[in-house]
Amino acid sequence: MRLQWKYSLVINLSVIAILVAFYFFDSIRVRNDMNALHALGAERGAELRKIAENTILDVVEMEIETTRVFDAQRLDQVLNKLKHEHPDMQNVLNIHVSLNDTRIRSSLLAGEDAGDINLDSADLEQIETKGATIYAVEGQNATAIVIKYIAVLTGPKLIGLEPSDFAYEPILDDGTLPYEVWLSAFGEDVYVPEDPVITEEKGRRWRMTDQEKGEVYNLWKQGETLRIQKALTGYIQVLFDVPYIGRSIRYSLLMHAILIVIVGALLVILIDLTTNHLIMKPLERMTRIIQSAESGNLSIEQTYSSDEIGRATHNLVRMLWQLRDSHSKRIDALGQFAAGVAHEIRNPLNSIGMTAQHLKSVFSQRKASQDDIEEAKELLEIVDKKIVELKHISEQFLTLNRPRKLNIEPVNLNALVEQVLSEFTLIAEEAKVQVIRNYDENLPDVPLDAALMRQTIFNFVQNSIQAMPKGGSIYITTLIEKIEQDTGDAVIEIRDTGIGIPEEIQEQIYDAYFTTKDATGGIGLGLAVSHQIITAHKGKIEIRSKMGMGTAFKISLPLNEGNSHNFPA
Repeated sequence: MRLQWKYSLVINLSVIAILVAFYFFDSIRVRNDMNALHALGAERGAELRKIAENTILDVVEMEIETTRVFDAQRLDQVLNKLKHEHPDMQNVLNIHVSLNDTRIRSSLLAGEDAGDINLDSADLEQIETKGATIYAVEGQNATAIVIKYIAVLTGPKLIGLEPSDFAYEPILDDGTLPYEVWLSAFGEDVYVPEDPVITEEKGRRWRMTDQEKGEVYNLWKQGETLRIQKALTGYIQVLFDVPYIGRSIRYSLLMHAILIVIVGALLVILIDLTTNHLIMKPLERMTRIIQSAESGNLSIEQTYSSDEIGRATHNLVRMLWQLRDSHSKRIDALGQFAAGVAHEIRNPLNSIGMTAQHLKSVFSQRKASQDDIEEAKELLEIVDKKIVELKHISEQFLTLNRPRKLNIEPVNLNALVEQVLSEFTLIAEEAKVQVIRNYDENLPDVPLDAALMRQTIFNFVQNSIQAMPKGGSIYITTLIEKIEQDTGDAVIEIRDTGIGIPEEIQEQIYDAYFTTKDATGGIGLGLAVSHQIITAHKGKIEIRSKMGMGTAFKISLPLNEGNSHNFPA
């Protein structure tokens, strides 16, 4: 797994796990708080309803029944006095009293703008069935309790009806009030509303409402007589302060903030530990390895982590080892190279020095003879030859470190190889070496620098002959090697049956002045120059060799696109 995906996976999964744990524990805490709040609210609601029904409701009904009218100002004063004197009224914020409908007529806070008590059909139904409705006031830490009041304005009045068994009872049970009842109770001038009867307990108690005046009439059966009573009705809304809700909200927010801080700290610690374990420590280890490499104390025998940085560190150590080994080999090659150069220039310089000493002795005579002059000329020619030899050596030395300039032209490779082999006819016969040719007659012309490639083939053939001191065979093969559909290489393979090249030095044979033929006077430049020439042609060279079984060099030279039609299928 790539480090970035591993790091992202660890961080993301950890963050998700911590957030899920945070949600789980926070939801449990909130659920417990809500359960406790509901339990406290239920307990507190029962207490608040008791205050509203036993204290406030009694005062409102008593005030209206005493004055026999709904006097808003007087009722405001009564409520205000109750607020200040009664001990159960400490948490009461406000009291609203309506008449008939939900419009507020009286309020504890005198001068407050009149409005409506917020009740919908469900609230009204709950008041009728359960006697009260309780709800929280939005935007305030307050609870509202709404109850209905009925203030009786008159005492019970007997209505005498015939027959005595109260034959109108089924009619009242159906929700209608006979006109005779109104006449008997109030006279002809009383307004009779449509559908005025509300049945509470059939056959025993009824309630009827004057929709125009807002008056309520309670009817009930007492023995075989019907009694009627006049009353006023409306709603009382009591707003109670519930500070425990505010405290609970503040506590919940505080705990939520604490949990967020804890989660944030856990995430910071987690990310820091993950970053330190996955990235920082491996990078520090890589830095120490680089510092050890700079000081020369580098060891490859150590363990590494299996992640990307561990593998990169291992590759870095291996690369540093290879660089150090390569550097060591280059230093050795440079020493060999310097020794070769010194060896090459030492002989010409010795000859020049000895010649100069002889010339000095010749010209130190008082009178030089004609023979001395001729001898001096010969000595000067020797000096000139040695100078040319030194110049040639210096040019070879420079070309080893300079890109070859090629004079490319199409060349018949078979003819070029044959031309080189013709130069070795006598040498091969003397060395008892047989040359076996195997040319590809369909080989197209190859873009080459003919002179340089001739020098290259010459060096390989010469090395093959020198590798068979007791005679043997050289196999020369040319062919086309297909690489892709329309590209290929011209190949020259030179294989001998000589002594072979040890495997441990096969990588060094192209180094300048590396030679295994010190006894025969080899200076180690032939293969180095040949390798450089092949590389300049964008070709490649491969070697196969085994001690006692000979050596094969395979030279591959790229063909141009114009020869692509000659590639075999």
